[in-house]
Amino acid sequence: MATSPRTSIATPTRQMSTASGEDFRITTNIDAASIPQDQRKQCVLFYTPETEHLAKKVAQLGGASIELGKIRWRKFADGFPDLFVENAMNIRNKHVAFLASFHNPSVIFEQISVIYALPRLFVGSFTLVLPFFPTGTLERVETEGDVATAFTLARILSNVPPSRGGPTSLVIFDIHALQERFYFGDAVLPLFESGVPLLLERLRQLPDRDNITIAYPDEGAWKRFHYQFKAEGYPEVVCTKVRDGAKRIVRVKEGDCKGRHVVIVDDLVQSGGTLLECQLVLASMGAKHVSAYVTHGVFPNYSWQKFSPQNGENASSGFKYFWITDSCTVATQVANLAPFEVLSLAAPIAAALQI
Repeated sequence: MATSPRTSIATPTRQMSTASGEDFRITTNIDAASIPQDQRKQCVLFYTPETEHLAKKVAQLGGASIELGKIRWRKFADGFPDLFVENAMNIRNKHVAFLASFHNPSVIFEQISVIYALPRLFVGSFTLVLPFFPTGTLERVETEGDVATAFTLARILSNVPPSRGGPTSLVIFDIHALQERFYFGDAVLPLFESGVPLLLERLRQLPDRDNITIAYPDEGAWKRFHYQFKAEGYPEVVCTKVRDGAKRIVRVKEGDCKGRHVVIVDDLVQSGGTLLECQLVLASMGAKHVSAYVTHGVFPNYSWQKFSPQNGENASSGFKYFWITDSCTVATQVANLAPFEVLSLAAPIAAALQI
């Protein structure tokens, strides 16, 4: 990922900041415009049935530099995959990419089969785009016997065969825990991108953009994302979970949200319980509007149905906006339902295919 260092003076009143003059390294996604025309790659992008819509967007934005490849996805009578890469001879010595979606364990084996096969077809180079790393929340062992499946999946992806051009490039957006980058072996080159720049661009378009406050549901989200909002100068609110008897409840640890349009930022949402608690707490403290952004809207068991649009000026009634990206397949279900808006990863993916 391209890195452009910036120096920012830490706010003296922020308790979680370190010394004044802390060096925040602001990482940005690949900028396709900065790549000279004569250095741009011609890429053949393959995809799964679930990522076809996103792949077509990527190809459209990539223009003449990205063409779509086709794979025949079938199953034998016993349920095992029957796969075929069309025009396999024509991709020799070309830059090839695969847009994967591990949204369900049942599809991982067939996709891994394709992922392992493509580099062996004498392609010039190979890039695997896995927008959502699904086992990211299972990254550590807290009790002997726990299985850190994040490490397992990283090991599987680390064994993708090299292409003629060398190791596989692996593109992932907002992996849950930053230390997971060290789970990958030397046989792959991970590129960690973020969906937050898409949110920043959307916030600049809002009519109340000067009244935005960024909130984090816990200290972990603050540590993970706050540096990306430094340059914009947004005020911040940090929430935390405290124990109240047998329950854990959300409280505001620091920051003021009165009269503000507060945007809660996190990497993913599953059941949505924490975000809903944050919304009610922020509304009770005087927030004018509450919105949310997550890169990965997982929403198992239709949990997206819990989120209602705000009714009038009552921030406790629902969310003004709920932004997600199209990293997960549920994005197609909620794209036209308030309060949801989908911020597409197509542009950053198209740019990432050029390195």
